[in-house]
Amino acid sequence: MGITQSLDGVHIVEFSQFRNDHDQDPRERRESVDTRIQPINLAPLKGAIDADPVRLKVLKVLAEDGQWVTTADLLRAARHVRSIVGAVTIGTILNGMNDLVSSRLIISRTSLTSGIDWAEWRINPDWLIPTRKLLQMMSRPKFQPANHEDFSGKVDRLLGDTT
Repeated sequence: MGITQSLDGVHIVEFSQFRNDHDQDPRERRESVDTRIQPINLAPLKGAIDADPVRLKVLKVLAEDGQWVTTADLLRAARHVRSIVGAVTIGTILNGMNDLVSSRLIISRTSLTSGIDWAEWRINPDWLIPTRKLLQMMSRPKFQPANHEDFSGKVDRLLGDTT
């Protein structure tokens, strides 16, 4: 940056070297624009959906394609797991999941005249992939520890093998 002097003794600052700053590679620019989303802890959600198959089913329906899902769709899916589920229960489950992760994991939209029965819900697009990964991790088979008979039988075969 060059400073030049004018006739009245006022200094003029030359900014020409900064003019094309926005054309540079963003990693080389001086200002930093942080567009990362805030981290979310899905661990409390794992325990809640592990304990309640209705919550698990509702979350699976929401994560399926990531699009808006009506309360009626969620009710239909939840009633495959538990026959007595209402719209208030669905709203409570969804708001409870948001409270668990202290975030807007599940977002909603509705018109003022339609009421909660016709609300639409979806997983926040920023958290769709981590939520799907959580569900995928939970669908893996659980570890089954070997029982004593299995272990002793293998030991006998290994020790008895003379090859």
